[in-house]
Amino acid sequence: MRPARGGGEDDDGHRVPRPRPPLPAHARDDDREGMTHAQLVEALRAIDGLVDVTGGRGDRPNFHLLHKAYLHFHESHDGEVYADVKVGGGPRADFEPVWASTPAEREALLSRVRKHVRRVSRR
Repeated sequence: MRPARGGGEDDDGHRVPRPRPPLPAHARDDDREGMTHAQLVEALRAIDGLVDVTGGRGDRPNFHLLHKAYLHFHESHDGEVYADVKVGGGPRADFEPVWASTPAEREALLSRVRKHVRRVSRR
């Protein structure tokens, strides 16, 4: 059994990610016009400073910013997809749910993340 924090040779100080179910098919293969979930994830991966720390194939995308958890995805009880995004800064910053089920929601999320990463990178 691997420790939750610290101790291992390959340990980077982060907690070991728990296995998660994959995103539902409707979120990955959106046939409506506009940005799909897969396109959103690829665009997030292309943002300098945002690091994809997804555990493995089939895991839900999980991103860090400045070596701290920043954004990860969930599915609501009714099957809609949302992202938990770290809002603000400092030790009291918390995650805020942001819908990412429709193309417009995904585009708004991407825009918000890009702006935040640019602002943080200038400091």
